[in-house]
Amino acid sequence: MYSSFQEGLIFLISTLFDLFLFVLVVRLILAWSHVNYFDPITQFVTRITNFIIKPLRRVIPNIGRLETSTLVVIVCMEIAKFLLVSLLSYGMPNIAGLMLLASADTLKLLIQFFIYAIIIQAIMSWVQPHSPMMQTLYKVTLPVMRPVQRIVPPIGGMDISPIPALIGLQLLIIVLVNPLMGVASGLAFGG
Repeated sequence: MYSSFQEGLIFLISTLFDLFLFVLVVRLILAWSHVNYFDPITQFVTRITNFIIKPLRRVIPNIGRLETSTLVVIVCMEIAKFLLVSLLSYGMPNIAGLMLLASADTLKLLIQFFIYAIIIQAIMSWVQPHSPMMQTLYKVTLPVMRPVQRIVPPIGGMDISPIPALIGLQLLIIVLVNPLMGVASGLAFGG
């Protein structure tokens, strides 16, 4: 049985890790998308994460458009998060399961990023369509939205492609990521 203190500590650890992990995922996607370095969002994310990424970039070079050092930090932080939570909850986990769990959660974070970005882009297209942030959102969501927009043309001048894109991303989480996380949890924690 968990104590309230233990539950609170697990919540705090998960929340703090998840917040920083999400910022790292944003950095990874912004770098992949070649978003303008002087964009305010890019500047904010870069300043928050440079303390850990900048030294690693000297050791771990980028592979094409992929900022490899950021990806390595994301996976290592996922492992650390699940290890800490596991030690507080279940004891020492199976390392292979822990690594699979970290990889699955990283994939989930990437998909969730696209979900949030598409929702924000859709809302801003109604509220503030000429915002400078729209250019950044367009570049970032392009890998997901372009294939959907080829299949789903605008209807009556309205772009409804975010709806099937969001459905597809959520379906990916349900069909691929959640079962993978279930298998990884069973392997890691022996459940």
